[in-house]
Amino acid sequence: MASALALVSGAAAAQGIQLDGIVVTSTKTPELAIDALSGTSTLGRGELDTFQAALPPAFLMALAGVTTATTARDAATGVNVRGLQDFGRVNVLIDGARQSFQKTGHNADGVFYLEPEMIKRVDITRGPAATIYGSGAIGGVVAFDLIDADDILKPGEHAALRWRGTYSTNGEGYLSSTTGAIKLGAFDVLGQLTGRQVGDFEDGNGKIVPDSAKSTDSGLAKIRWRPAPGHQITGVVLDYNSHFVDTVTSGGVTGLSPRDTDVANLQYSLGYTFARPDTPLFDFSAKIYRNDTQIDQRRLTDLTNKKGDVVLVPAGARRSFEVDTVGADVFNTSRFSFGAIKLALTYGGDLFMDKVSNFDPLEGGDTFTPNGERTVYGTFVQGRLTFFEKIDLIAAVRYETYSLSGTIVTPSGTDKVGTDGERVSPKITLGYTPVRGITLFGTYAEGYRAPAVTETLISGFHPPGGRPFEFLPNPLLRPEVAHNFEVGVNFKFNGVFTPLDAFRARIMAFRNKVDDFIDPTLDPTYKSPNSPFPNGAFKYVNISQATIEGIEIEIEAMYDAKAWFFGLAAHRIRGTNEDTGEGLYSIPADRLVLTAGLRALDERLIAGTRVHFVWAQDRIPSAFFGSAAISASEAYTLVDLFAQYVINDNAVLSVNIDNLFDVAYRQYLDQNPSPGLSARIGLTLRFGAN
Repeated sequence: MASALALVSGAAAAQGIQLDGIVVTSTKTPELAIDALSGTSTLGRGELDTFQAALPPAFLMALAGVTTATTARDAATGVNVRGLQDFGRVNVLIDGARQSFQKTGHNADGVFYLEPEMIKRVDITRGPAATIYGSGAIGGVVAFDLIDADDILKPGEHAALRWRGTYSTNGEGYLSSTTGAIKLGAFDVLGQLTGRQVGDFEDGNGKIVPDSAKSTDSGLAKIRWRPAPGHQITGVVLDYNSHFVDTVTSGGVTGLSPRDTDVANLQYSLGYTFARPDTPLFDFSAKIYRNDTQIDQRRLTDLTNKKGDVVLVPAGARRSFEVDTVGADVFNTSRFSFGAIKLALTYGGDLFMDKVSNFDPLEGGDTFTPNGERTVYGTFVQGRLTFFEKIDLIAAVRYETYSLSGTIVTPSGTDKVGTDGERVSPKITLGYTPVRGITLFGTYAEGYRAPAVTETLISGFHPPGGRPFEFLPNPLLRPEVAHNFEVGVNFKFNGVFTPLDAFRARIMAFRNKVDDFIDPTLDPTYKSPNSPFPNGAFKYVNISQATIEGIEIEIEAMYDAKAWFFGLAAHRIRGTNEDTGEGLYSIPADRLVLTAGLRALDERLIAGTRVHFVWAQDRIPSAFFGSAAISASEAYTLVDLFAQYVINDNAVLSVNIDNLFDVAYRQYLDQNPSPGLSARIGLTLRFGAN
């Protein structure tokens, strides 16, 4: 970065023309987001700095077709893309490392932990158009790239240090983040230490949301070595630790079964890339990684029977949940030119192995989040032909196979079970640019998702103290197969009204039919042979077909006139269980987000507002209506304000006000009320040495 001003100008650019950011999740080859022939978006570091995000939902919720599922009692984030979430339907990657953690409870079944200070950018492709990017991604891919030395060092510097601190009013939140970078010849190193804490916050009614306090410490180290032109070796270590009190929310009651909770997420990765303009046949990437996420919990109160005279589980009882994922990803792109015709051929493979190791001897958490192992392997080839800069034809095919094994509880004891499967999934995309600045495209893509360990092996009874229904395993679960049609149009114009302005927009519509969709069911009439109580059974089953369709309107549009900018993102998505005709619980509420701002004082000041219009969502399955896991949400409108001011080349002041009018609301798929009015002030200081 040329200066602190350049760093903040990145934020301005993010507000105005973020569709010009580089993405790779659509085709595994770098391109501008606005040029991608898919529902692809990117958010850069500038967007995160502008809004001083404390958790990923703060910036993901501004994108069309993307929402999140969270609880106030946990620092985890579950991502929902085009109405699909849980168990790897959205492939979440952090610097290429797959995030597979899952713990069954009153929360999303597939979450990740990440400190926003570490993020360089997030790259999202919606739908199975990104299937070559990883197994199971029938909903899409969300890829986080972590910061590196280039984000801290100015040209010509060999060392730099950046400190950022923030204070937030709602919950008395604090952040202190220190990042340093050193460059020595062909080596550069980045290190970051971040501490973040917040107390219990208030909702829009002024009520404290209990056990919403969190304390997080994280560290990041990244080293890069360029031994020769075009060659780069990168090593990353990410260490994330969070502490909070995890409580159960059920039937609108919060604070049941409180547990002191520690989260530890440790990731390692080692990657090698080679690319040079004079070697068009080789644009090579290889990466291996390990991602271990563990939760340790200690019960804070006794669990007793309804009379209170019998202790079922004593205070101090411990349990743990761990998912250890190791994986590899290798691919290459070869480029050819035949006059006005260009061909890019990308081919490779990926592998990951999940090992689930849980321990809960008193409350059975290791039966409804069972132990087991799953291995998934895929290989692919994709060709992209470009004719006369007007027509693009992308054809791809992916083969993948999986195996899963573990133990289930039966009336006679336990049985070892295993399952496997394989499939070939095609994709074809046609893009046409009739006039400069307008590109029409259409895609048919299939995706394949193997059942997860929990979906297949879940067994046992609900923990003591609640309704003792039974969890039933289903080793006969079939994989999900998505058949997605989508059409879209990209608009890309410069100099629309003035020589310096720019307009970018994408409008998309899609229809995603998922055969053998895996859905949780609750049969209230089931009487267990293992219990005298006819309290029903919970089981994952295959729906013959689920249909999800929408207009993204994934609309994403941005106009940047330099002195001011305006953008919007909207979606309307519907999902149907074709067996019952009812809605799917994971479909988000309709949403329209408007962002507008101005730049003044030679772009040293950036200020604006973001308004969220969210409609009610009550199109949910009747069997789960009002349950602890799913409940309808009401419509609401939120107004946020943001401002950044460059004090000098080494200091930047940021101010944010969220939920300006202190609206009481709950985001659909969240369990707890959302925060009320919250103001944040932040200061960034930077020092460098030549």
